[in-house]
Amino acid sequence: MKATISLEAILNLINKFSLSANNKRWIAEKLMEEAQKEEAEAVHVSASNFYGIWKDEDYPDLSPDKMAKELRASRKFRKEIPTF
Repeated sequence: MKATISLEAILNLINKFSLSANNKRWIAEKLMEEAQKEEAEAVHVSASNFYGIWKDEDYPDLSPDKMAKELRASRKFRKEIPTF
């Protein structure tokens, strides 16, 4: 069973327990640890996730040579190499 609980309701519930400042701090630290773990797990994105994202049938008139040519043309390269 899923339930929707507002953060205000959770805070009100915690306040009704009459916890000491030390206990409230402990709860806050545990919540922060959990949030940091979730953020660290969500950050990892591998380039292999994008493998096979384009299908040949999506671009039937585009040969590999034409695609390579378009990619090269879309990139901006410096004509001059800076010397130090």
